[in-house]
Amino acid sequence: MKNIRIKKADLRFVREPLVAPFGFKGKYLTELWQTVVCVESDNFKATSPGTISVLWSDANVFGDHSPEKSSSLMRDVTARALEMITGESFVSPIALINSILPELKKYADKICNRNVAETFVLNSLVGLDYALWSVYALENGITDFDGIIPDHAREALSYRHERLAHIPLVSYAVDEKGLTGLLDSGTGLLKIKIGKACQEGLTHSEDMKTMLEWDKERLTQIHNIAKNYKTPLSKSGNIRYYLDANGRYDSLERLEALLCHAERIGALDSIELIEEPFAPENEIFVGNLPVTVNADESAHSLADVEKRLSLGYKAVALKPIAKTMSVSFDMAAAIHKAGGQCLCADLTVVPLLAEWNKQFAARIGALNGMACGCIEINGNQNYVNWQPLCKMLPDGLEYTPERNGCFDLNEQSYLNGAKLFNQNKYIELFK
Repeated sequence: MKNIRIKKADLRFVREPLVAPFGFKGKYLTELWQTVVCVESDNFKATSPGTISVLWSDANVFGDHSPEKSSSLMRDVTARALEMITGESFVSPIALINSILPELKKYADKICNRNVAETFVLNSLVGLDYALWSVYALENGITDFDGIIPDHAREALSYRHERLAHIPLVSYAVDEKGLTGLLDSGTGLLKIKIGKACQEGLTHSEDMKTMLEWDKERLTQIHNIAKNYKTPLSKSGNIRYYLDANGRYDSLERLEALLCHAERIGALDSIELIEEPFAPENEIFVGNLPVTVNADESAHSLADVEKRLSLGYKAVALKPIAKTMSVSFDMAAAIHKAGGQCLCADLTVVPLLAEWNKQFAARIGALNGMACGCIEINGNQNYVNWQPLCKMLPDGLEYTPERNGCFDLNEQSYLNGAKLFNQNKYIELFK
């Protein structure tokens, strides 16, 4: 492969409003900032957005500042990364990203005035990472997505699904009408946000007790509707649940209380995954629980994946569009080698990043309870400007919505991966 010199790197950002307040981790967002990175080599230029989500990547940084200030801090980390790589050369985007991570983490710690989560730093690098992969493909004459998969990750990304079950997000604000609409459209796997903070001013004990009761009621409400539906997308034919706690639970006993409730109402067997029940630093063994526990924010490196697997986690949410594709290649290889499961989750990203995520998801194995691959995409539910954002894709590539609860894939779907290397409409921001 060629040694590629980065002649220039530039940055813009866009503030994208959301349709309604978007709730998770007990807090709410009303907009998501998008950094847009432009990387120029000696022969090619590539641009890519990256969705800033400080609340997801480091809730402590989000809590220290206003939403606007926290987003601007992550944007500053991106800007620093571009300064670091300008004038440098690389053979592999993975090696280049890894080379700047330690210094960039120190910079993020300094400007945020705290020890930030590594996920915060990775989130800041997404736009740069995709721009680097595009330049890498163009400089090396690579004409399909398979061509950029590193050798060590090829086995993990060797699948070819004919369809991907669409995983819509059931946030705190989704009511019974909204849920019924999702199920009527053919949805087979629901990602359900749990762990709601119900009111201000409670002690920790009161907050946890109130949260648990809310989660029980929410699961009952959803199951009473979903149990009446069938789907060809799961092996059992029943709707599957993907519970996302975002680290809100504080003890194994409290989580077990939720699962006991699920069993009482007949919902336990429908739980495909429960994601990130505990904060990353809360190293509780979960291997004896009756459900598969999935890591997300606590797994942002190869070492983290190995740690979570040792704690009984049997699945990991890959987020090429939140933790970089470079890191996700390494993680997918490690999970596959350990016999674990993975899926491509969303970060409420724009259509261009959703298309990158589809290419990755189409090539990794299916979850145990599913009859096909799957992918989470919820930007279409949440961005005010989703349709205009679809027009930012490269020429010849259109965002095709899910149909009957899934994205159908064919040979052309796989060939379309090469179009992501080509210039997209975000280049207009740099003129």
